[in-house]
Amino acid sequence: MRWMNRNKPQSLGGISWAVLDRHLSYLVSSALDAGWHGQSNAGTICDMLESGVMPDFQGGGNSNAKMIREVEKLTTSDSKLGYLFSDLTDMQRLCLFAAALADGRKNEWGEAPSNAAICAMLPGYAAELRLKAPHKTLRPENFANHVAAGRSAFIKRVEQELAGRGIKLYE
Repeated sequence: MRWMNRNKPQSLGGISWAVLDRHLSYLVSSALDAGWHGQSNAGTICDMLESGVMPDFQGGGNSNAKMIREVEKLTTSDSKLGYLFSDLTDMQRLCLFAAALADGRKNEWGEAPSNAAICAMLPGYAAELRLKAPHKTLRPENFANHVAAGRSAFIKRVEQELAGRGIKLYE
């Protein structure tokens, strides 16, 4: 996937790529339950045990509701960056995330999967990201259009957020 200036750390492209990468890492790691520390279910339980904080499931009329709320907290996938993707449609979000994941999964020649290959594997990417899979298969041209529109909307949102915080970027 083509992303302008993603290797320049203080540029809009670099910051937006880092935000996207961090959000995707959160979504994928919690789905895979990977890691001792972090946002996965096992990591959260291990962190609770290490810190000595135990959820209160001790009897009473509300104990089942408390247990359900605690379990729901473990399965929440909120990286605190999700609001930056709120302007994207569901399809733009799925296509952008799938393209970014595929970009990180290059073959032995250093090439990312083609748009046609990503379209064929889109239901698998949707399951991995815990997003809704499309009802029909996308053509590679439509996929590329969704990625471009999603990337554009996301970068504009990051730019607005940075401007609102008074952060200046290198051009």
